[in-house]
Amino acid sequence: MGLPPGSAAGWGEYHVVGIAQAVQAGTELRKPLTALINKGCKPVGGIYRLDYDSAVVLTDDFKKHQAGGVPRGGFLLAVAGDSTEAGFILEDQEVILLRVRGTAPLPNESELIQTRLAVVRDAGASGVGFDDVTDVLTRNELQQSAFDCEVLGTFYTETDARDSEISYGADIDNVVVSARYQVFLPSVEVLSWIASYPEPVDTRDALSIGKVRFAATRRKALVAGTDQADVRIDVSDFVGRKTAVFGMTRTGKSNTIKTLATAVHRYGSEHQKSIGQLIFDPQGEYANVNKQDGTGLRLLGDDDSTVRIYKVEPDLADSREKTLRLNFYDRDVLDAAWSLVSDATATVNTNYAKSFRAADFSEPDSQNRSAHNRWGWALVAFYGLLAKCGFSAVSFPQLRVSFVAEKADAFLKENPGAMSPAGRGYYAINTPTAALALATWVGKRPNEFPKWHDAENSRFPDIFGVYEYTGVTSAIRSIRAFHGAESAGDVAEHLWQDMLAGRLSIVDLSSGNDVVAKVMSERIVTHLLNRAGERFRADQEPVAMQIIVEEAHNLFERGGREVADNPWVRLSKEAAKYRMGLIYATQEVTSVDKRILSNTSNWLIAHLNSDHETRELAHYYDFKVWVPSILRAEDVGFARMKTYSGKYIVPVQIAKFDHSMVNEARKAAGLDAVSFVKASD
Repeated sequence: MGLPPGSAAGWGEYHVVGIAQAVQAGTELRKPLTALINKGCKPVGGIYRLDYDSAVVLTDDFKKHQAGGVPRGGFLLAVAGDSTEAGFILEDQEVILLRVRGTAPLPNESELIQTRLAVVRDAGASGVGFDDVTDVLTRNELQQSAFDCEVLGTFYTETDARDSEISYGADIDNVVVSARYQVFLPSVEVLSWIASYPEPVDTRDALSIGKVRFAATRRKALVAGTDQADVRIDVSDFVGRKTAVFGMTRTGKSNTIKTLATAVHRYGSEHQKSIGQLIFDPQGEYANVNKQDGTGLRLLGDDDSTVRIYKVEPDLADSREKTLRLNFYDRDVLDAAWSLVSDATATVNTNYAKSFRAADFSEPDSQNRSAHNRWGWALVAFYGLLAKCGFSAVSFPQLRVSFVAEKADAFLKENPGAMSPAGRGYYAINTPTAALALATWVGKRPNEFPKWHDAENSRFPDIFGVYEYTGVTSAIRSIRAFHGAESAGDVAEHLWQDMLAGRLSIVDLSSGNDVVAKVMSERIVTHLLNRAGERFRADQEPVAMQIIVEEAHNLFERGGREVADNPWVRLSKEAAKYRMGLIYATQEVTSVDKRILSNTSNWLIAHLNSDHETRELAHYYDFKVWVPSILRAEDVGFARMKTYSGKYIVPVQIAKFDHSMVNEARKAAGLDAVSFVKASD
């Protein structure tokens, strides 16, 4: 016979059950995903239609207002479970991550539209408020709406243990059609966790790159506080991998690159890893300190052991600044000089110019006298051409050429001291002016010097043939700024040594035109790839380095050249085995070779103003969802980000590069903090 409900024994049994339920609820609330939902997440509705790719969420205006608004592109969390006094208890340790794509029609949408129409009409006709012409039930009905959501994936734990690790899968493994899924808007804390998932194993590798931002209009985010949801990335994602930074001019690309470069510099110091970074700087904004806020990448080091800046006109008082110039007369950099000269004339399409560029300055075996003599004659023409174009010389490596004695006498009679005997049948040219004089003298006497003018075997006529063509000579004069009469060695090799030493090196290309910048940067990248390849084939440890390219559309080209001829495509193909990373910034997605895009791991997309560019972008990940926002929102620093370890695209307001970032990196490197004084005008 049972005890009556009001008896003491009955109350005790009920109390025991209540305690057991409370204990059970407490246990459930400590499970990872249950705890996550109960960290201030606000209910906004429930799923009434679900498939593997999408979900339709029923909501109403009241819930959206209470939650602080639901922006397009916003994250929502769908869970099956029950609300209790203790909190929301999950039925299973699974949370479906949704992204709001837009609104969806309700099954009774046509009736709701008719009713709303009647309300607006009646209120307008009678001059009263909308609430005055509707009853409570009608108002509640009219407030209902639905979100069309994309199913991004599932957060789950493999066991129900409280310390079980949260994993993520980019899909759902079951569809429950009953109305069990309730939908929550993440709190600031949970939103930050979602935007930063997965957190790096080593907390030192976490970089706060900015705050979550879903929309250009920020009032609701400011009121709800979601504008303070931190976004943390794993810096190691950007080391040794390719990163794209796309956006129009003045949308924050440079700020983003400075932030990433500083973070990688700090990362290397904290992990005792040597990571060289090379920045191609077309405008000089990385090479110099910003006059407005006193920040700059050069402040990451105090001397040339850490930072080196290569300029056409370096400040000799600053040890960090080095010359970018080559001595075009230095035989050790002949290949580099010829590469710059021939590429500078690429826009001149005459037959003379094409023959000129076809010349080969590879030095033949000295035992092959005929070939070596012809090579010497071509050098006479080349160095004479440089002299003709105004390339000065402080010193000139002696150039020994084969020349008939009686012809030499005739030449010296007209040009005293231009050359001197250097062994039987050979004469030495000691100045560029002498080379110009000899080339001009021989060039006007083709019948007397048939071997020099042998178009089939000699390159002399190809070089001399452009002496009087201003298109070619003008193009060569355009790169004169990169000639340094007192420079020594090859800048490309200097930069390779910088990468070996783990330095931050900035190549200031602001003094040259686009052609020179392209040629110079491609030469350097090719040299670094070749040197890295040598180490790889010798089974030596790769050199970790990052190559950073601003205004990449001026350097890259889509299609056209084979991989072997395109250093940027080579970099995208070969970089992984060499541990070479690439960060490239441009406003033209379509300018980047598809082979580079296909090998890009990290993406940061700011405002683009052309659907031609966004259509190309839409081929990668799910950026097509963000196309409307990318085209409309022009806010500086507002980017859509997909990282190597990140599981989905996160919209973020990139933090402004500031003094604290510089000093954190300096601290990691064992340097004192620097104070900043705004430069006076």
